Amino acid sequence: MTRPSVVLAGRGDVDRLAEMQATCFDQPWGSASIAKTLGLSGAFALILRDTTPAGRISAGFALIQVVADQADILTLGVVPGLRRRGHGSRVLAAAIGEAAKRGAKSIFLEVAENNLAGVGLYRRAGFETIGRREGYYRDRDGKKVAAVTMRATI
Repeated sequence: MTRPSVVLAGRGDVDRLAEMQATCFDQPWGSASIAKTLGLSGAFALILRDTTPAGRISAGFALIQVVADQADILTLGVVPGLRRRGHGSRVLAAAIGEAAKRGAKSIFLEVAENNLAGVGLYRRAGFETIGRREGYYRDRDGKKVAAVTMRATI
């Protein structure tokens, strides 16, 4: 694989964003929810793209919203077959950079506490735990999972 690039997603990427999000999470949003989110003021999406001998692929994504001087990472993921290659760090760094360009001074997110790779990724990027929401998520078996709320200064 060549070194992937992170690009701003457009309206034409909604279905691909929904596909990737559904492969990454137990509670998929669907195309309609992603399109609605991208229609919100300050919202944008990023896609990590790569070109392989077999063609162009999308390896990861993020949806972010900036309101005033705060950003929220609404969802961020790397497709399962391409994890553990630094793609999550690249998408996260690009998301933080783009949020800063748009005026954000801090950035927030929620991550399932049992998503140890995600929690670790965010901690390595300088996020600190600021709260916890019991039963915020449900896993594939319907079991409730707490969300860890995190914040970083940009």
